[in-house]
Amino acid sequence: MKRVVLTVAGSDPSSGAGIQADLKSFSFLGLHGVTIITCVTSQNTQTVRKIHKLPVEIIESQIDTIIEDFEISAVKTGMLFDGEIIKLVSKKFLQYDLKPVVDPVMVSTSGKSLSYSKSVVNHFKEYLLSNSLMVTANIPEAVELSGTEITSIDDIKNSCKKISTFGPEYVLIKGGHLKNKNCTDILYDKKNFYEFTLPRIISKKAHGSGCTLSALITGFIALNETPIHAVKRAKFVVWDMIKKGYSPAKGSDVLNHLTSIKIIPKLENDNYYNVWFELKNSINKLITILPSDFIPEVGMNFAYASENATKLEDVCAIDGRIVRNNNQISVCGSINFGVSKHVASIVLAVMSLDKKYRSAMNIRFSEKNLKLCEKSGLKIGSFNRELEPKAVNSTMEWGTKKAIEKFDYIPDIIYDLGAIGKEPMIRIIGKNPNEVISKIIKIIDAHNNKIRNVYKQ
Repeated sequence: MKRVVLTVAGSDPSSGAGIQADLKSFSFLGLHGVTIITCVTSQNTQTVRKIHKLPVEIIESQIDTIIEDFEISAVKTGMLFDGEIIKLVSKKFLQYDLKPVVDPVMVSTSGKSLSYSKSVVNHFKEYLLSNSLMVTANIPEAVELSGTEITSIDDIKNSCKKISTFGPEYVLIKGGHLKNKNCTDILYDKKNFYEFTLPRIISKKAHGSGCTLSALITGFIALNETPIHAVKRAKFVVWDMIKKGYSPAKGSDVLNHLTSIKIIPKLENDNYYNVWFELKNSINKLITILPSDFIPEVGMNFAYASENATKLEDVCAIDGRIVRNNNQISVCGSINFGVSKHVASIVLAVMSLDKKYRSAMNIRFSEKNLKLCEKSGLKIGSFNRELEPKAVNSTMEWGTKKAIEKFDYIPDIIYDLGAIGKEPMIRIIGKNPNEVISKIIKIIDAHNNKIRNVYKQ
């Protein structure tokens, strides 16, 4: 049976934010969303024209009717509009023993105020935050709630501490309004601060990103994630939804809730999340540029190890393969740690000699592809499977080290000619996925130049 998640918020007819964004987020996680509508708005991707507040007796009836029928796993709030609604919702949450994730919506992406008066801030602090699991504020909202100026990460942390005195167990302040290269969100649990940083996506305005983030956090909590892991995983998903967002109308772009990140592994180490995310983005780039004849018969994998990796479980790769079907390239399998013995063994072997080299990819061996590697100016090493000692546990570890022994440096390419039942293979080595991608781009450029020269003749 699907878990049920409740959202109490306003309706956005453009479906970028509000109730509509919440429902799309819950569905993305495989949850059943139920809704309490507080306001009906007339808005689109450019502006908010009118807001019609529903009578509190209608809002109360919605809450009672839903809760008498559904078992609620988690709850969030969005636009509550005024103090009267905030007081009512707070009372009902106490009555039904629900601790919400509070998105203190005050201003839309278009810059229009969604609150009735300044008293809304005081009602948030006095009634709703005192019984909340988490508050998810952007910087303008955090300034209103804490009464403190925010121009730096230290200011965000001070604001977190101030807001936590109003009662929420966790305070999340999103750093998107700071003019930094990266966006850093800060989570505070009344003892420790947790920082979650991803690159800023400059080209996107992202209508509904705050609603979606809080809805995903709520959804992950419903799926038994800890609040810290819920925030971490939600941030990665929202980042991808923003990056793949689109413009359905004349104003702000909206998030793409059909993003390909369906499964984000639960990882204890923040470094592992960064490794996973960098590899995932590189794989997305790779499949847009890769010629299909570079993919081996057994498929292709791409790996990236955590810093100081020593075992298979420290290496992230595709739990499956990149494959081709009628010249169409697709990724079959999720991205996770400890799932690719072949390419992971190569990475670990290289790292045992130089820890800076943490990434590798295999491509199809052919004389043509090997000549393209040479033409690209890449440094090439090789090993012979027929010389492998019988006592060797891992061919890839032995062969990789054997190839490197011939040099005073790590080669860009390591290949072998295969053996009985073993497909010959070319492997590309790099310090990180971006470096591996840059090397395969050199090979692809040589491949394309060759094709162009053939057409010129």
